[in-house]
Amino acid sequence: MKYFLRLILVLFSLLLFPYQGTGQDTLAQKTIWDIPHKTAWEKFMWVHRTAVYTITRTKKTLNDPSYIKAYPKKFIISIPLSARLMHFDMVDWGTNKQLQYTPNFKYEVGIGLSSRWSTFITNTGIAVFNGNKNEKGVTKYRDYQLNLYGQRTTSDISYQNYQGFYIRNTNEFIPEKNDTFEVRKDVRAQLFATSTYYIFNYKKFSYRSTFAFTETQLKSAGSFLLGGYYTIFGVSSDSSLVSGQFAPFFDTLSLINKGSAQTFGLNGGYIYTYVKENFYATTSIVPGFGLEQTTYNRFDNELKYRSPYNPSAKISLRFGFGYDTGKFYYGLMGIYDYFFSFSKTNCTFNYNTGKARIFVGYRFNFLKTERRLLRKLKLIDYPGDPHLK
Repeated sequence: MKYFLRLILVLFSLLLFPYQGTGQDTLAQKTIWDIPHKTAWEKFMWVHRTAVYTITRTKKTLNDPSYIKAYPKKFIISIPLSARLMHFDMVDWGTNKQLQYTPNFKYEVGIGLSSRWSTFITNTGIAVFNGNKNEKGVTKYRDYQLNLYGQRTTSDISYQNYQGFYIRNTNEFIPEKNDTFEVRKDVRAQLFATSTYYIFNYKKFSYRSTFAFTETQLKSAGSFLLGGYYTIFGVSSDSSLVSGQFAPFFDTLSLINKGSAQTFGLNGGYIYTYVKENFYATTSIVPGFGLEQTTYNRFDNELKYRSPYNPSAKISLRFGFGYDTGKFYYGLMGIYDYFFSFSKTNCTFNYNTGKARIFVGYRFNFLKTERRLLRKLKLIDYPGDPHLK
């Protein structure tokens, strides 16, 4: 059991922080079938050694080293102060009015780990700032956002589950409430979203530099982006989303307690990083166009509606700026995606998601420690190890 736990720990470490093998290794060297696998012990170890060899072998870089400096052998850790959000509007086209549902978000301290292709951040549970709970209620949420950064492509995958919103534009309908808000602790919203881009100028432009910190952009450069996206958004409540005091302002078709919107399409845009000595600033705008289908149920179940596929759009914004010395870095970054429908019939949903982060981080040299541990577990430098050929 002790050996098994250590093995899992090492393999997880390799997936996050691959050391890329030795200087002797090449892509054209040996295959995994050259790893010894004759005896029962060798067959058992073959699975583990194959995984380690595949991850650690030296891989050809596609970057222009005069523009991009990579850190494939570094343990990269950051301490972010971040806020995440998922906001939506319920739009009634019969009256041309909408209710704006907003979570009472908070800023939390986290821990970030980065590798050559992905960034993983977990919250510590330490909240630095909470919104006014008396006026905006309490939002409970689970928010998982994974960013996969390759040299030629970049992908974002997220799942968000929020419960507890306040209606930000309450005063538009009930002026006597002054600066207070209608709080709906029973409203629940979920969003699954995925998107991917191809980076055309991948040899000179680094997406990882600003958003994963596994590379440094040495000279100013930009790139066109092209890709696709898919999202499914759902919302539900114990009673109508349009509560009694708002009902007189809305069409009866919008008195719903459950709805969803499914969207897919293509997006393309441009991203650019300006570099001045150790300072950098990155901006990106990527619009997208596609189709959306909306479904919803009236709160009394007298109506179940499913729309045809209608034109829809998405706008993705990225920004980041900071200071990077190679070992030490700090700055600010943000990611924001907004989805909206062109349909102007019945009821539709506009929704957005994003995160903002202030961070400080350091790149540690972890190669010697990692090799020592792998050697002790007999996962490298064993007789017949292709790395030694």
